[in-house]
Parts: sequence; structure tokens; C-alpha cells
Amino acid sequence: MLVASSLPALHSEAGLSRYLKEIHRFPLLEASEEAEYARRLRDCGDRDAAYRLVTSHLRLAAKIALQYRRYGLGIADLISEANVGLMLAVKRFDPEKGFRLATYAAWWIKASVQDYILRSWSLVKLGTTAAQKKLFFNLRKLKNRLGVAEDGDLRTDQLTHIANHLDVREADVVEMNGRLRGDISLNVPLSVETEGDQWQDRLVDPSPDPESLLLEATDRARTKAALADALAALSTRERSIVEARFFDEPHQTLDALAGKFGISRERVRQIEQRALQRIKVKMCAHLDEARLATSH
Repeated sequence: MLVASSLPALHSEAGLSRYLKEIHRFPLLEASEEAEYARRLRDCGDRDAAYRLVTSHLRLAAKIALQYRRYGLGIADLISEANVGLMLAVKRFDPEKGFRLATYAAWWIKASVQDYILRSWSLVKLGTTAAQKKLFFNLRKLKNRLGVAEDGDLRTDQLTHIANHLDVREADVVEMNGRLRGDISLNVPLSVETEGDQWQDRLVDPSPDPESLLLEATDRARTKAALADALAALSTRERSIVEARFFDEPHQTLDALAGKFGISRERVRQIEQRALQRIKVKMCAHLDEARLATSH
């Protein structure tokens, strides 16, 4: 499989314009070319085929990475992570499924970039649960809509509104709000009621054993592959609505999508629910197959 060192490199933001010009020189592929290269990679491990597939989608990876610049991390690192996601997508892409690589790769690229941001943003690991991700990428925006200062506390009604809007627990909102206001000093008291207890007393050993790391990485990769396959199997409109509602930054409202597609708000909701059910069924089947394969 292709290695990152064989791709154009971006070392700092100063070289961004040159990098973007360089990757735009790589030709885009016709559907037939893409399918042929994908078969050569799958069946023969053809490195040239992998190179063609990856380089023809570097501009997609860069476009997605640039959408996450506001999180204060280096653009070179964001693009590097986006390219990692792209290479994972190329490795797993099945040309017989009937969809284009760009459709399949977009989710892998976003997931890779978001995971990197979550790993890098805070001294204390923010976590990678669905609720934590949802809060990390949306809490600031919702606080701004409510007129709350970025480093401000939330009133009870605001806390309830955000928790309901994102479908998370109020306790999760409080915790993430504290983390987004800056890395917590590990030596400060938990509260005035917890005499002597400090944040560092609540931290577990941050170094899991190798077996746990391997199991976690395997499960994460399976889930990502299952979701990418499920999204790619949706119709163009279904996929656009699901991605706009749950993956794009910022998330789009039902009303905005109703205007975009020229249908009612209720119809958008129905399409969303139908698509989510299809994704659920597809993912369950995919994960069941993976578990059966590894149990033999």
C-alpha cells in the first residue's frame, strides 16, 4: 500500500499555496479509470494504482481539512491527517459497490481530521464518544447563538436548551464547557465541597495496555468502515441530508435543507429518518459479518 512519504508534503502554512497548486496538477479520474485502479489495488496490491487513487483525491482531502482551521491547529497537520483518512479509504474501497471513491472517502477524511482535533486540542483527553464529539464541534456555536461569551458559564435554561438540541446529557455539556474554556489545572480542587480532592486524583493511568489499544483500534476501524459503506449505499439526496445534518460543520437545519431541495420540512425529516434506519440496518449487518469473520 502507498505510504505518506511518497505524496506531496506540506510543512507549514507558508507553503499552503504551493501545496494546493501542486496537488491540483494531479488529474481527476473518470469512473471507469477509478474502478480499474481500485480492482488492481484490491486484487494485485498494485502500488501505482494506489498512488493514482490517492493523488486524484488529494484536493478533496485538503478541502475538508481547511474546513477545520478554526480549531487552532496547524494546517499542515490537519492536511496530513486528512491524507491518512484518504489512504485508509483507498485501502478499503470496493469498486463493485457502485459508488465513487470521493463519496466513500469523504467520511473517512472527516473522521480522521476530527479524531486528530480531539486528540490534540486539550491537555486532558476530551474523549471520542458520540456525545463528546457532538459537543466539541458544536458547543461554541450554540453558545454564540444564545449570546453567551466563549468563556462564560451557562444558565440553567441555556444548559437545558443545548442538551436537548444536541441530544446529550446536561452533565456532558457542563463538562465540555469547562474543558473548552481552557485546559484544567490538575492541581486545583474539584470544588469547595471536596476538601483535599484535586482533578489529578480523578485521573486514571492514561497508558492503556497494548491489547486494549489494539482492540479499541480494531473496533473503531470496523465501525468507520461500516458507516462509510452505509452512507455510500444511500441515494444522493439521502446522503446529502444525513451528511448536512450530522457531519457537516456547521450542521444544517431542517428548514435550510427544505429550501435547498424544494420540499417541506416534514419531508426532509422523513427522508432523514428513513436514511438513518437504512444506515442502522446496513451497519448492523456489516459489523455482524466482521465479527463472524474474526471468530473463525
